[in-house]
Amino acid sequence: MRSNSMTSGKPRLAYIGVGLMGGPMAARLAGLGYKLRVFDADAGRQAAAMASGAVGAASPKDCVEDADLVLLNLPSQAAVETVVFGQAGLSDALLSPQIVVDFSTVSPDFCRSIGWRVQAATGCEWIDAPVSGGPSAAGEGNLTIMAGGSDWAIARIRSLIQDVGRQFTHVGQTGMGSVAKMIAQLVVGTNYAVLAEAVRLAEAAGMDAALLPECVKYGHADGVLMQQLYPRIAAHDFAPQAYARQLLKDLDMVQELARSSGTATPMSGQAAQLFRLLITAGHGDIDGTGIYRLYEGAPSHLTAIGESARAQ
Repeated sequence: MRSNSMTSGKPRLAYIGVGLMGGPMAARLAGLGYKLRVFDADAGRQAAAMASGAVGAASPKDCVEDADLVLLNLPSQAAVETVVFGQAGLSDALLSPQIVVDFSTVSPDFCRSIGWRVQAATGCEWIDAPVSGGPSAAGEGNLTIMAGGSDWAIARIRSLIQDVGRQFTHVGQTGMGSVAKMIAQLVVGTNYAVLAEAVRLAEAAGMDAALLPECVKYGHADGVLMQQLYPRIAAHDFAPQAYARQLLKDLDMVQELARSSGTATPMSGQAAQLFRLLITAGHGDIDGTGIYRLYEGAPSHLTAIGESARAQ
């Protein structure tokens, strides 16, 4: 059993995956005085985190030495699997009472499976804590966080969560945070497509599309996505805040959850098809707002979908 510093001050942190979301979070934590070791497979991202005050590590195994909490923010389930059970992975070094907090967006079944495997191999608890809000919220401590884990483990991370999150909900046992994130991504993913469609229709009808958020303010069509996301689509601003390929990954996991629970989700299924078209066209590394690009010109593939809907 490793000693820990969590009862006497800020927990010592290992942060693995300091990219689009993890980088701003790690920089914020270092700025708040946390002792932080970081690792990223991309040397440039790791160097950027070190420039913010973190100490670099040679591997995931090296990163967790003397850490109280091990934080992950990785792009895929395969990346989580490699970091935990690959060569020089976490499982070679984790010891109770260390806790792993996974901020990645992964499927509930994968989350439960890897959590059980880690606990069986190391005695350490696993918390799934996917986040929402984007890079700016990550850097400002304004993330929305939904978490699954034991009451004991959740109690031990609350002080940390207060420094990175604006809204935190303990949803249930391990895996339930991922369920909540899948449902949130269902809403977000379908709205990306709907808002892109709204921009294109406004433009085609001769309206200044940028005026729509003002037009609907305080009405039923208003909301965070209308006020923050729609203007970026109207401005054709597709700089990545969340990669389109990552949004497709999430929507595919929504469909996986829907199938396993016997639930019909036709709207998010259609959104997934649209994002698949976008990525097939070579736009996987733009922001999800780039779904608008499917509507540019004379998109016959989308026209056929619209004509089919009008015929019903």
